[in-house]
Amino acid sequence: MDLIREKTDISKKVLEIDIDSPIFEDMLENLNREILRVVEKVYEEEFEAGEITVKLALTIPTSYKDYPAKNEFGEMVNKTFSFRKPHFEHKITTNLKKQFKQEGLYTEEKEVVFKDGKFVAMPIQEPQTSLFDNKNQGGM
Repeated sequence: MDLIREKTDISKKVLEIDIDSPIFEDMLENLNREILRVVEKVYEEEFEAGEITVKLALTIPTSYKDYPAKNEFGEMVNKTFSFRKPHFEHKITTNLKKQFKQEGLYTEEKEVVFKDGKFVAMPIQEPQTSLFDNKNQGGM
């Protein structure tokens, strides 16, 4: 069941900067949505596994804002105010894993040797000679 959360205007509030802050609410909602999606895909056996990566880039650059003010002559002018602005960017990446394999094996009672400039798999030579190996040598 999806609950629809009403967004509150936090622009005028003082906010602590920690994981429980409304500052990171969108990031946590996105992360939660991805966790549920990956669990469902793996549970339904559409994929073998999933990885979720959260990247959070935090910078606090100097920013400038102009605001109207009166100068010493009573004329309206723009004054510039500089401040350190929070810039917190998140990226959530999901990789669902499905492996496809084709396997095979060749193994045989042969010896690998280097012969005539090539590697070859040769039948193993029996160290003992048999009477039948000498049949063309004028034996029995």
